[in-house]
Amino acid sequence: MPENPLPMKWYKFLVRLSDSCFRFLKMLTNFLDAFHSGFWLGVIGKNGLWYFDEVHYKESTTYIDDDYNEKGLFDWETYIIENHFKEVKTVMLIAAGGGREVLGLSKRGFTVDAYECNAALVEYGNRFLKKKNVDSSINHLPRNTVPSEIRKHDVVIIGWGAYSHIKGGANRIRFLKALYPYMNEAGRLMISFIWVKDRNRRDRLIQSISGFLGFFCGGERAEQGDKLVPNYIHYFTGEEIRAELNKAGYRIVEYDEEKHGFIIAETKSE
Repeated sequence: MPENPLPMKWYKFLVRLSDSCFRFLKMLTNFLDAFHSGFWLGVIGKNGLWYFDEVHYKESTTYIDDDYNEKGLFDWETYIIENHFKEVKTVMLIAAGGGREVLGLSKRGFTVDAYECNAALVEYGNRFLKKKNVDSSINHLPRNTVPSEIRKHDVVIIGWGAYSHIKGGANRIRFLKALYPYMNEAGRLMISFIWVKDRNRRDRLIQSISGFLGFFCGGERAEQGDKLVPNYIHYFTGEEIRAELNKAGYRIVEYDEEKHGFIIAETKSE
């Protein structure tokens, strides 16, 4: 094996220089990532964030792909059905996407009232369900709202990750409370969400930058956990999402962040 042509002192110097450059680039990219989210969250209002979602789901082909939607329920969703919804007959599904969950639930014999805020997904989903001879259809529902017609259900499901698209803890709690009239007395609520273990410096930086710019631009100060990736997502800690459901008047039945980020809850008895 040939000897290293560089003297030992240069070898050590170059290794340390490379290591320092790597650490600097990591800090720089973390800062730029936080600055990007903080800047745009501070200057873009509610309508802009909603349009972000529209653009994101228009560009993504995943949710309008037959192969994806034909998968039906994922393993963690099947676990929930088998362990919590054995006696369930009626389901209200909010954020139904392109019909994957509707298909999976319908195949298991549930009666599903499905809603989705994205018009393109509603159109695709209904074509897809018709091809699969599913009786249920997906109804258009403006985002963060509830149906005008009140019908009771055994279970209310907020579709995969949709709860993380609602900006602001107060808005999320208000939405959860608005679901009460649609649940039977013994009804349950299922939410899937995007989660992290802990808050970090990047979360605080995003919040500070958005707050500073929001003061001058009329935008809202981000909460810790808010981020653009590229559309708006709120990353929950376990403590945070438990607190939100408790404030909304729900009792936690099961919380999980191993199989997937989900929470099963029921309304607290008076």
